[in-house]
Amino acid sequence: MNIIFTVCNRLQLPNALALGASVLQFQPDSVFYIGWADTVPLPKVQSAFKIISVEQIDVPEWGQMCSSYYDFELAAAARPWFAKGILKKHKDCSQLTFLAPTTLLFGSAKEITNHAAELFLTPHITKPLASSGILDDKRILNIGMFHAGSWIIRPGEAASKLLDWWSHRTIDRARFDLCNGMCMDQLWLNYAPVWVKNNMQIRHSGWHYGLHSILNKNLKEEQGSFFVDDEKLISVDFAGVENFHPVWSEHRGLIYQNSTFKKLSDQYQLTLKKYDKLKINGEPGFGKPSNISSQRALRKNIAGKLRAITKFVDQF
Repeated sequence: MNIIFTVCNRLQLPNALALGASVLQFQPDSVFYIGWADTVPLPKVQSAFKIISVEQIDVPEWGQMCSSYYDFELAAAARPWFAKGILKKHKDCSQLTFLAPTTLLFGSAKEITNHAAELFLTPHITKPLASSGILDDKRILNIGMFHAGSWIIRPGEAASKLLDWWSHRTIDRARFDLCNGMCMDQLWLNYAPVWVKNNMQIRHSGWHYGLHSILNKNLKEEQGSFFVDDEKLISVDFAGVENFHPVWSEHRGLIYQNSTFKKLSDQYQLTLKKYDKLKINGEPGFGKPSNISSQRALRKNIAGKLRAITKFVDQF
């Protein structure tokens, strides 16, 4: 059994439902799970989608995590715990794929997993980063070598040890605090190859395209199909595109550097509107409310310019 899962709270439910619809379209033989990290019952969703709530998995320090993490940090910290819970429930699972709820499939991922590896990791970049005033090497270094929005494991002793080790560290070391060496669940993936020796980095250009890919990969459309560096587009992560995202939204200007990506993001917004009737109002039930202003990036830009003016004046 091949299982694809995501983890979300009410804020990203429309995204998760859009992802599930794309899984049914492009990988209909896979089982799709939504890991539900919220207190309210899920509204009625497609019968083909399976739901597993945080109450159904064993997270011994969940109360501690809820009191110390913001809601977006908590959903990320819960990912390896949900992976463990799903594998415990499905002993016959042969491959478990995690995709961030902001991801959409545009093709089947089978060709990239046609390998005997037990762990598939998605590197942020696979070649030197092109020069840009928006994104630089240091920012990539801060968030780690591998993207936590996309990973695939094949159950076994090594994978179990990795999930046990990883989940234990997300109890109190999965904040978004780059200055203190934390980036939610993501930085721990730097050590994943230590635990699973038989691993593979996914270098297919069409896999997990997003804001982090624009400078290094060329997305284009040809006769209604999409290609990245002449390889067929498989998946796109729209994190940081539709609203403020703690990791990527300061880089939203990158979207305008590729007209095809801008077109896809506009289409994605229309797709999300289909699920408006299933939206749940209010703050997520678990975790501290983040209350991130959509104008944060604008305010930071203005503050930076004011500091530059002040510094210039101080010279005289």
